[in-house]
Amino acid sequence: MGIFFILIYLTIVMVVIEINVVLFTLTGLDNNISRFQVISMLTGTGFTTSESELIIEHPLRRKLGAFLILFGAFSLAVIISVVSSILSDNFRTKEISYLAVVLIIIFYILKIPLSKKLYRNI
Repeated sequence: MGIFFILIYLTIVMVVIEINVVLFTLTGLDNNISRFQVISMLTGTGFTTSESELIIEHPLRRKLGAFLILFGAFSLAVIISVVSSILSDNFRTKEISYLAVVLIIIFYILKIPLSKKLYRNI
């Protein structure tokens, strides 16, 4: 049940990212800059670029940025809480092993030349 909650919550986080990218774009910011800045504010990393001035100097972007920073901190706390509650019953070695295998498979799929070719075309 906890893993399902994490997937739902990560979906919510992804939707929040997309909504804020659209909002930043509507305020006149380039789409690529918007996406990077939204993810940077949400995760609390990389927001020290010169592009951050584009956020700080605009009143609506500044409010959206404050929301993202707070939502990111809250989200981190929620995820840590859920993961610790999942692990508190037992170590869930089998489930974590499945996750590791899935991540390894994804990694190797991304290393396939066809995947690289598709990724370069994006």
